[in-house]
Amino acid sequence: MAKKKSNYKKLKRPARLNFLSYIGDTQGCGTIRIIYPYLLLNHYIKKDLSVNAYYIQSFIRDPLFYKNYTFVQFQRSATKQHFDIFQYFRQEVQRKEQVRVPIVYEIDDLLINIPEWNFAADYYAKNFQYVEDMLKASNAIICSTPKLKEIYGKYNKNIKVVLNHLPKFIWGHIYPVHNYYKEGSKIKILWAGSQNHFALPGMEKANIKGGDFGEKLIDFIRKTTNVYDWHLMGGFPVELKDVKDKIKFIPWQNIFNYPRTIKDIEPDICIAPLEDNVFNSCKSNIKMLEYTACGSPGVYSNVEPYKKAKLKANTDEEMISHIEELAGNIDLRASVWRKDREIIREQLWWEENQNVRKYIETYLNLFGKTL
Repeated sequence: MAKKKSNYKKLKRPARLNFLSYIGDTQGCGTIRIIYPYLLLNHYIKKDLSVNAYYIQSFIRDPLFYKNYTFVQFQRSATKQHFDIFQYFRQEVQRKEQVRVPIVYEIDDLLINIPEWNFAADYYAKNFQYVEDMLKASNAIICSTPKLKEIYGKYNKNIKVVLNHLPKFIWGHIYPVHNYYKEGSKIKILWAGSQNHFALPGMEKANIKGGDFGEKLIDFIRKTTNVYDWHLMGGFPVELKDVKDKIKFIPWQNIFNYPRTIKDIEPDICIAPLEDNVFNSCKSNIKMLEYTACGSPGVYSNVEPYKKAKLKANTDEEMISHIEELAGNIDLRASVWRKDREIIREQLWWEENQNVRKYIETYLNLFGKTL
């Protein structure tokens, strides 16, 4: 008797990729560049592809644990302990015939040429030899900006850029602040960033001075505490300690609370001053993404990360002038915000413009593969 032919077509199993990352930083770029996209990757199921993505911090020594991973990534590894783990992986894991999984080194900052007033300068100066050895020995490098690629490309030719994006499922929809402006209220001006934008208290005793806020900008903030509603979040310049009670200081937040906290401020204007140096030229435009997601116009230093922003300043005087122009003109604030949003529209959200798929494709391209 002839076998009855089924009316159902056999389903083709999608290709599966397995990503694993060891995270070195869970309150900054490790979350922005690994945890957030990995949450989305685990929901990325298309007809042709399924992705499993995992991140951990405690190293697993069993070589066979890694045999089904597409690659293993080390994010911001920088110490002797990290280097020892890295070496163990190369010698005990990669040499196993049934494993042979490639190593990717992931980095979002320049770990050399750090200004001496930045409290991380000594730490990375003491450890950079380990970073350099890991960069050279990795099968590939992923970084966040073209400038970083240019510099780290000296250590490893197999290097690609994955831009930073924000997760819309955490930041939510954009509600422009200027739509809710109350006549007669003080203009709220926000700066948000870590303490490593400023020299730490006590550094002046070692004759170490500096920071991303210039002297004239510091003086402007001091003189306008009764004019504007200044908000500084995360770090605080020691030069303003005499007026700290006149400035709203918001301590640094857990990174998962950060989006809600910064949006709840509803700033009318945001600023991103950066000293013009090699270290800052390698930074990403993350503040432009965040400020735009807050619905606020920004004033940015005219350095590499913000070359495309609408309002850029080469000097403190220019930054102050832009702040005062925005403060006095709500229509200008709306216009600048709209233009900034258009500039970063393609980049802004992980969930839009195929940014998750581009992320996957970039990693596959490191090893000569495509989707």
